[in-house]
Amino acid sequence: MPFSGENMTSTVYRADRIFDGERVLTEHAVLVDDKRIVDVVPLSDVASDLPVEEHAGCTLLPGLIDTHMHFMGWQGAVFLAYGVTTIRDTGNDLSWILQCREEWRQRDWPRIISLGPLLDGTPPNHDQVARAVSDTDSAVAAVTETAAAGVDGIKLYASIAAEWIEPMVEASHAAGLKASMHCLPHGVLVAARAGIDEFYHLDGILADVWPDRPPGWLNVWGDPGFDQTWDRQQEVADTLATTEIVSTPTLAYWDSQWRIRVEGPYPQERRYMPDDLFEWSSATPDAELGAMWRRAWEAALAFQGLLNERGVPTLAGSDTPCGGILPGQSLWRELQLLVATGLSSRQALTCATSAAADFLDRPELGRLREGAHADLVIVGGDPTEAIPDQPDVRVVVRDGVRYNPDELLRPADTLDSTWRDEPWGRQFAQHGEKRRAQGD
Repeated sequence: MPFSGENMTSTVYRADRIFDGERVLTEHAVLVDDKRIVDVVPLSDVASDLPVEEHAGCTLLPGLIDTHMHFMGWQGAVFLAYGVTTIRDTGNDLSWILQCREEWRQRDWPRIISLGPLLDGTPPNHDQVARAVSDTDSAVAAVTETAAAGVDGIKLYASIAAEWIEPMVEASHAAGLKASMHCLPHGVLVAARAGIDEFYHLDGILADVWPDRPPGWLNVWGDPGFDQTWDRQQEVADTLATTEIVSTPTLAYWDSQWRIRVEGPYPQERRYMPDDLFEWSSATPDAELGAMWRRAWEAALAFQGLLNERGVPTLAGSDTPCGGILPGQSLWRELQLLVATGLSSRQALTCATSAAADFLDRPELGRLREGAHADLVIVGGDPTEAIPDQPDVRVVVRDGVRYNPDELLRPADTLDSTWRDEPWGRQFAQHGEKRRAQGD
């Protein structure tokens, strides 16, 4: 039966192909009515009285989900310009980010999912965006109180003691929330055995694959001797595949650390990112250190490849603005890098759409289907066959609101300077001062 526009305010979006979050469809269209998707139907089922918005040479996708980032207000419009309609903030000042989560519909921002502050040991690594704990009781209390504030998940950070992890996870699960972790220095296996649902950045594997490693972190990943741990890396990947843990590797951050030092930033990173923030969160040219970071990046890609081969679920997160990487653009780079680890382009897109929505328990996101939120992005070309790191985004629809990407992007020198007073603005300024004091 043809879908009719009678008594509806529908718009029909048509492109050469549709990726609905799982499949690629041709000769189909997406029907949107207000803030919801009515359906995805064959073109023959679309009545002639409905307006059709044609996009030849393009692909229509669900709005993308960046599952690991740290929000600042200036980022919102940039995310949308690159087709990211949902973001998950993985560490911020609690009251500030919850207020932002309430405001996203009134702003040119993606919808916001929040894990609240970083729950960290004493002293915390990032004191402007963290809650410090000092023992098991205070750690469990921090989880319970953060959950009660209404967050969407719990984030454990690097200075959490190993013996606190399991009771913190139990408290998180008791509140109906998943627990994610930055697993240094204890290792991913300790976290997985304690019930952690998701691990970040891959860096926690050092304790598992090279227990008698030299001191340090970057220099260990970039050490030629790291190659000698390959058999052990495979064993760790085998073990992780027997658990239910999910990997969010943030490969775009790894990539940025050698690229900016050796090749320099992308032009867009300098044009649309505040100058001070770029300097505070980025790196200075250094060919030798860049070469070490490149070896580390290659090792990270290889380990993520082992996880892929074993079917360990993976999500796409960028860690923007850390590393001087641009919101939205960096998520496309993440997808491209996931392809470099062995995923197909369609599988990589799934990591930022349906797989992300499933992990977040948000079935109304990440797919183009009846009843889903009207979040979609129209991109020139065919990213289901080859992911671009500089996408040609033509149209973005967030919660039924249509955006022109070019109108969202503003040069950094026109931005309101109040971003410096936001939690991560203060945090990066503090880190920048520390780096200057150390002569970096």
